[in-house]
Amino acid sequence: MTVEDSQRVRQVAEQVAAASSPDVRADIEALMSSAQKPGWLGEAGRAMNVRYGGVRALMNRDQPVEEGVDIGPPPVGDLETIVFAVGTPVFLVRNNAVDIDSAREEAKAWRRFLTDNATNLDRAMVSIGRVDVTNADRDYAGTAWVIDDGLVVTNRHVANLFAEASGTGFKFKIGFDARREIGVNIDFLEEFGNAASDEVKIERVVWVAPETGPDVAFLKLAPKSSPVGRLKLDLASEVPVRNLPVAAIGYPASDSRFSDQRLAEKIFGGVFTKKRLAVGNLLAADENRVTHSCSTLGGNSGSPLLDIGTGRVMGLHYSGTEFIENDAVPAAVLRRCLQRAQGLLQPPPNEEITVSEGDKSGSGSGGKVTFTVPLKITVELDTAALQSSLAGGPATAPSGPTIVMSATGSGPNPPSPSPISMPTKEQVFAAVRSARSLLANRDDVVAIKPGYRFENGEITDQRAVVIAVNRKLELGALESRGRTKLPDYIDGVRTDVTVASAQDLFGIDMDEAAKPSWHTNYKKRDDLPLTRRPVNGKFVIHTGPDASWPQLGLFLAKTRKSLVVAMYDFGATNVANGVLDAVKGQAETISMVLQMGGKVHDGDLTDAEAVGQIRDAKGSKFDFAPASVGRNGIFDSAYHIKVAVRDHNAMWLSSGNWQSSNQPNVAPLTNKDDEASALRLYNREWHAILEDAGLSKLYEDHILRDLEEAKTVTEAGIVSEQLVFLPANVAMDTLEAPQKPRYFQPLTGERTIDVQPILTPDNYIDVVLPFIQSAKSRIYFQNQSFNTRTVGDNYRRLLDALLEKQKGGLDVRIIFRSFGSEDRDVISNAKDYGFDTNKIRKQKNCHTKGIIIDSEAVLMGSHNWTTAGTGFNRDASLIFYDAEIAKFYEEIFLYDWNRIGPAKIDENLPPPVLAPSGGETAPPSGYIAVPLSIALGR
Repeated sequence: MTVEDSQRVRQVAEQVAAASSPDVRADIEALMSSAQKPGWLGEAGRAMNVRYGGVRALMNRDQPVEEGVDIGPPPVGDLETIVFAVGTPVFLVRNNAVDIDSAREEAKAWRRFLTDNATNLDRAMVSIGRVDVTNADRDYAGTAWVIDDGLVVTNRHVANLFAEASGTGFKFKIGFDARREIGVNIDFLEEFGNAASDEVKIERVVWVAPETGPDVAFLKLAPKSSPVGRLKLDLASEVPVRNLPVAAIGYPASDSRFSDQRLAEKIFGGVFTKKRLAVGNLLAADENRVTHSCSTLGGNSGSPLLDIGTGRVMGLHYSGTEFIENDAVPAAVLRRCLQRAQGLLQPPPNEEITVSEGDKSGSGSGGKVTFTVPLKITVELDTAALQSSLAGGPATAPSGPTIVMSATGSGPNPPSPSPISMPTKEQVFAAVRSARSLLANRDDVVAIKPGYRFENGEITDQRAVVIAVNRKLELGALESRGRTKLPDYIDGVRTDVTVASAQDLFGIDMDEAAKPSWHTNYKKRDDLPLTRRPVNGKFVIHTGPDASWPQLGLFLAKTRKSLVVAMYDFGATNVANGVLDAVKGQAETISMVLQMGGKVHDGDLTDAEAVGQIRDAKGSKFDFAPASVGRNGIFDSAYHIKVAVRDHNAMWLSSGNWQSSNQPNVAPLTNKDDEASALRLYNREWHAILEDAGLSKLYEDHILRDLEEAKTVTEAGIVSEQLVFLPANVAMDTLEAPQKPRYFQPLTGERTIDVQPILTPDNYIDVVLPFIQSAKSRIYFQNQSFNTRTVGDNYRRLLDALLEKQKGGLDVRIIFRSFGSEDRDVISNAKDYGFDTNKIRKQKNCHTKGIIIDSEAVLMGSHNWTTAGTGFNRDASLIFYDAEIAKFYEEIFLYDWNRIGPAKIDENLPPPVLAPSGGETAPPSGYIAVPLSIALGR
């Protein structure tokens, strides 16, 4: 920790206070304003001061400072100490119930809240225990809790203290006494002042997630009569929401890693390794990451993070930095991991493994060894493939002997299944489950999932067991690392080894994902009807990066009265300067709804910085609200709209945000210096500017209604979205034909256009479904997202309509955005849904969201093709029933289609990297930062 941490502590204290309920904040303010401070405050404050105050904390107040000497930030004050002590107190647990009176009396609001919700918490106590170990260098390893019948969950780093991979699974390590294994028990009591215990032995290590996956491990309890009330804890099904009051229940240890032991003594009252309940709030939360403010120590590893209001588990605590951040694995990820652990418990015990090697003639005879494990595995040469090769048949097998593995039931040495040339989906799913058991100890295997075999980067029709690894290696490189070749067949089903995707790293199983859900609290506005209408006036139809900023800059510069903006991301400095210049006068007003988030691109502003600049410049002339998204928000997961309305009579609508990737400060149509690089570096976008008072006022009124409604929802705020670093050094010639880029002049004019306005959640499905169904000859589809896996009912109607047209013989072509390691899953899912993958291509930097029908009509706007994007988020699009505009976009589509070529994947790419949670971290060299939800096509 560094001197700068004192500044971070202040920031976190402010965040904790802001996340707290009004009653808790009142307790903090009461103690701050009290003339008589309690004795503990001075002692804890001094410890905090020495810990975080840097050089200043060691100086006398009046001690002069030599010029040029950096003494660091001012010391931590009473406010920070009070916030952590009163805002995140720690309680004892006695007789499997929270002891309300054990926390500081100043934490009155928390004591009342726990009293009101004690039933939700107390019923969970008997299901949470301490992980005790024997024959080890310690007595205690962490916390675990009952997640399913006879199954407890803890952290990987806890299990690694006593478990290791072995054979086809995991085993207990040899202990201090090398003649015996380490023994593991869960004591579901271990309370302060209570000598009793309630121990249950751990009989098996079921599964420990690989280092690249979530920090999770599952252990099987030995059979034992459970006390009444010891039930599995329920996992929350809803996406966690920021500021939610939560409790971490576990066994905080006297942690030598805590930087100031005296300070730890003050916080935890000198009581360690006993069951404690620490309260706090969720500071950042989505389906991929949970950060909380509960006070924890090392022994809390594996603690459940409970929603105090419901008693359901929101996450599994796994790490923390004192007074800075605590992280937990979200319930959604736990549910997916639990399904994997449950699958590993299915094989019956006391089966046989048979390993046989056929003779070179392929007769099937040869040496054999049998030993007892939970599965029967047969390894043999694929003689059929060998004979085919000797006979001059197609050489499709990899170099080296083919390895065939099967996980069959009991019986007297049954033969291994013959290779299945075209396995069914059910056969592949069964083989995937077998493979997960057989390869559970391979730490180089990230995920195993159903999919298709790829040849030379292109998908085939053969279903396969897809084994995702950190990096593909040649056989010699594998052997040099002490690894064996992965099997070529599992239960007769071909395997295909690939580089792990982001969803693999995050533990999302392709065949066993939890049922997704979406929501919206939006109420449709009958007084603002989105009816099809004639639009009469000037128009500028254009594309990016060809004319993105040159046209938006001109649009903003013509502002005379007002600017009304609805936006997902706002960080490009050229756009920020353009907006400030557009409303620089005293009379101009600006209204804005913006989804607040972090910074994605180097050199851009954060959303908060962009808003701050406008607020500083315009003061009361700036009407602003953060977009309302999330579980209790108005929209599901994103305020994804990109619309600006100028002076009530002109509007700009786009597929692209106000970031540097969407609105780069380049002009390749007029500046030769930008020609070579613009198309390679920046996004393909579709934009439209329309000067029509009726249509502009319609969108303006909807945005202003969004603004007013967002102000009434307390949930709106900065959402720290999980980022993933994806490989960026994709050679352009692997995706796009090497040729001089072509740029397209905007289509301009002044006449009447037939236009259908679209907003989500209002009318996208209702309008776009018949739009697709109207196609007679061709549909050209170009969208950043093409999600055919996580599909809600209404979105399925769109996919089915598009698929029906393709199967009916129409020319249906699809372009989606390439995200490197994610492309394989997108293509495989589309094929599994029924789409012709020969008619699918992937494009680097594709960010448009367009559909062209029969060269006569075109849809353009911000709608991603996902369930949330088409039904539950806030998005805006337009349909132009206009042949001239449709042909303008069709020419651009065909240019992109012809230059990008067939959808081939690059198996030599490095794997994605999950970005560290919290703060802004620059991606490694050769990578770009992308929100995880976008990488997953959500």
